[in-house]
Amino acid sequence: MDLLPKSEVVARLGKLQHWMQDSSVDAVFGFQNVDVYYFAGTVQSGLLCLPNSGEPLYLVQKSMSRARIESPWERLLPFPGFKKLPAWLTGEGIGELHRVGIETDVLPTAYFLRLRELFPRVEFIDASEAIRRIRMVKSGYEVDRVRRAAEMLRSAFDRLPKWIRTGATELELMAQLEGYLRSLGHQGIVRMRGFNNEISYGTLSSGASAVYPSPLPGPVGFVGLYPAVPNGGSEHQLAAGETLVADIVAGYGGYIADITRTYSLGEPAPDMSAAHRFVLDLNSEIESMLKPGTLCSRIYQHTLGRVKESPYAAGFMGLADNQVRFVGHGVGLELDELPVLAGGFDIAIEPGMTIAIEPKIFFPERGGVGIENTYLMTEDGFENLTVCPEEILSIKV
Repeated sequence: MDLLPKSEVVARLGKLQHWMQDSSVDAVFGFQNVDVYYFAGTVQSGLLCLPNSGEPLYLVQKSMSRARIESPWERLLPFPGFKKLPAWLTGEGIGELHRVGIETDVLPTAYFLRLRELFPRVEFIDASEAIRRIRMVKSGYEVDRVRRAAEMLRSAFDRLPKWIRTGATELELMAQLEGYLRSLGHQGIVRMRGFNNEISYGTLSSGASAVYPSPLPGPVGFVGLYPAVPNGGSEHQLAAGETLVADIVAGYGGYIADITRTYSLGEPAPDMSAAHRFVLDLNSEIESMLKPGTLCSRIYQHTLGRVKESPYAAGFMGLADNQVRFVGHGVGLELDELPVLAGGFDIAIEPGMTIAIEPKIFFPERGGVGIENTYLMTEDGFENLTVCPEEILSIKV
């Protein structure tokens, strides 16, 4: 089993403790699976108490035996229940708590109200932004996991054209792709931080499916099988003359990579082909700006300026209420990580960031074109982790 080295959690805790000391925070309480894994190397239910100095205390509800196998930390104890929590923390030397950070963006209100009742003198503040900014820059260990996820995608997209045929449903094609990725070690889930954001492996959207309204905060539309789970491939059959947008995520060891490529059943329509060439040129311009110190908001504003001068503004990054206002997003343990290449995100590019950049253009009732790559930011620029052909690939019909 691929266990998280102690050197990783020590370095991560050190960064958070530096923030706590600067912010006069006594401790951070972690409940969410991804944050707990990031700082403890396992996702067992309970409470991870991260003090502003010294080692953390992990109070495990289930499973203690698995937590002892997977977590590098030594202070693992049974979760005593919420009523006993204040006395338990004091007895374990956590000390008097005045300000405590919590994950306000994901913590259920019931948990927050219970904590406030148990710790009436404690000021609870948001630690989510600090945690997400720490997670934004990846270590070499993390980059290796994203790289392995990207290798899965490259292998799968080498095979994908062989499976595309007229008459096949999106669901049939999706099942082949998912099965192959799973055989390579895909973790089988894709985590997102945003409330109610749910996605499986991504989507294969052909023709008008790619512009069907979607609740997901992304530009590619999809029909899905039913309203209860509006996700993934549908029963729509691939037809000659359609484009197929393949927007797929792979995960290894918790870490994910994201890719999009466009296919055409037969020769693509001239206007779609022209739009895709525009996308490739635009992506090259974005790549030229991927340097340490460049603000994410500046990249997005440049992108919008180029699009406004083109015929594609109405369909850029989605149509109508499906349009989104970004052109890239961080990836890692979650699909919607920082930074975001969008307006107002005045975050500078740093080495170690892993960012998926996805310029796409859509046509009413017809579908879309576009690409997406996952990039590693380096000291002098970037490395594309998802290298494979970017032109529209025409499938013989």
